[in-house]
Amino acid sequence: MKYYKGLGTSTSAEAKEYFGNLSKHVIQFNHAFTTEAVNKDIELAFDKKLADARKEWLTTYDERICVDHSKHSLTYSDFIHKELIHFSVADNRRSIPALVDGLKPGQRKILFALFKRLGSGSTKLPADLKVAQLSGYVAEHSAYHHGEMSLCQTIIGMAQDFCGANNVNTLMPVGQFGTRGQGGKDFASARYIFTNLNQQTRMLFPEQDGPIHEYMTDEGMNIEPAYYVPVIPLVLANGAEGIGTGWSSFIPQFSPLDIVQNIRKKLQG
Repeated sequence: MKYYKGLGTSTSAEAKEYFGNLSKHVIQFNHAFTTEAVNKDIELAFDKKLADARKEWLTTYDERICVDHSKHSLTYSDFIHKELIHFSVADNRRSIPALVDGLKPGQRKILFALFKRLGSGSTKLPADLKVAQLSGYVAEHSAYHHGEMSLCQTIIGMAQDFCGANNVNTLMPVGQFGTRGQGGKDFASARYIFTNLNQQTRMLFPEQDGPIHEYMTDEGMNIEPAYYVPVIPLVLANGAEGIGTGWSSFIPQFSPLDIVQNIRKKLQG
């Protein structure tokens, strides 16, 4: 399988095939069906005042309902309910961390790749990796289809350990990963800084849990789980922040020691 992202992935021969038969490859929007109902659909998708309505709209999501690309025309309503809704759901998944492990998909892919690199049953960490090298490793082993630059920034964010960043940094910052004074934005180039798993990360995500995770696939390739189940709720330790479609999230950070104490109290009734 080959993943196409934009026209840049296509060869010259493929581009000639596309543009040599535009009648086959172009889908026209059908203006004839622009009615009051269609206008309401457009407002539902884009009006800033209708965030609550968008929440209800997204709860009806069915990933099996898609645009029929064999047809040569498409109504605005079909585009919104069969195409745009897929983007909106994906936007939320990428922007808002999962409550169960406090991770966004990119962060989960990074941990998955590093666990894979560590190997089964091993407790000794392999050598540190350049952040730029790790981003390539993650893209190769977890089917990451977005830009490596954003992956580098995610890696750096997971390793930052200054006050106000992570209470539990899952990766180690070996080099200049930014400072509190600049809000972490003054990190060095990804070519110059190194990282690795934090030793305590394996304690948070025990290897013994591996067989019970629900692993996903991408074009036949086994990739990361739908979510991990950390020993303590990472979403409380490191907080969560993100703005998606219809929803946004803000959870402040709490002391890991307080979290552990409260979990023990809960277990004791």
